[in-house]
Amino acid sequence: MDVQKFRLEKGMIFWQTTIFEVAPISRGKGHSVTKRANYISGERLRDNYKHETYYRKRDDVMFNRIYRPANAPPEFYDLQNLCDSIEKAEKRCDARTAREFKCSLPNELPLREQINIVSEFVINNFVEHGLCAIVAIHEGRNVDDPTRNNPHVHIIVPTRTVDSDGFSKKKDREHDKRDYIVKWRKHWALAQNRAYERNGLDIRVSHESLEVQGIRDREPTIHISRIDWQREKRGERTRSGDRKREIRKRNMDRKRQLEKEREINREVERDRSR
Repeated sequence: MDVQKFRLEKGMIFWQTTIFEVAPISRGKGHSVTKRANYISGERLRDNYKHETYYRKRDDVMFNRIYRPANAPPEFYDLQNLCDSIEKAEKRCDARTAREFKCSLPNELPLREQINIVSEFVINNFVEHGLCAIVAIHEGRNVDDPTRNNPHVHIIVPTRTVDSDGFSKKKDREHDKRDYIVKWRKHWALAQNRAYERNGLDIRVSHESLEVQGIRDREPTIHISRIDWQREKRGERTRSGDRKREIRKRNMDRKRQLEKEREINREVERDRSR
């Protein structure tokens, strides 16, 4: 799912699609919350459920933190201990252990503001509801042009609330409701807009689709991963690159068609006024 981004400039609105994705981490699909935590943080972690150790390191992690309710056990500040506790809380071999969010961050804002956006979103939507969150902001590095980096955040949220005794024996079913997808997207957009406003930038995002906002003459573009972008730079064609070019062409065709229709309408009005 996407969040729509736009810039106000000389009375015009320029849109760009930013990423807001939510996916379950499920043992039934072969996932491991410990492996995902290693992937987003770059920290060496031992998966004591699968009896595997993950060594993947990263040099693009700009911020890494565990958010937890005030009454959570202090050992939950340690990533290995937290992952162990998440794994132990789930007994089933097909259990959903967590949700993972992947969200684009504004490249126009400094790291401290990106952290503010993430902290506001995580605290308001998870910590205040008794949930922990593992957070890592990635640089999304563009080696050729740092002004076109794709910074983004990964947020892993366990499916059980926590108190002083650890994880609850009951699953957090409340956040399984589909209404929360819209709510989370809305809160993510609001946190970004507050940051844009603080920094005096005429850029805003909306959690609503272009169609809902009444903008039907433009199709939102898609995100191209860093790997596909690099392949495109080398002259290779990728599926996501082709799709983005198709959307761009359709938008240009729509724009020309609308301009033609407006010109016809203006001619009709001129003829009527004669």
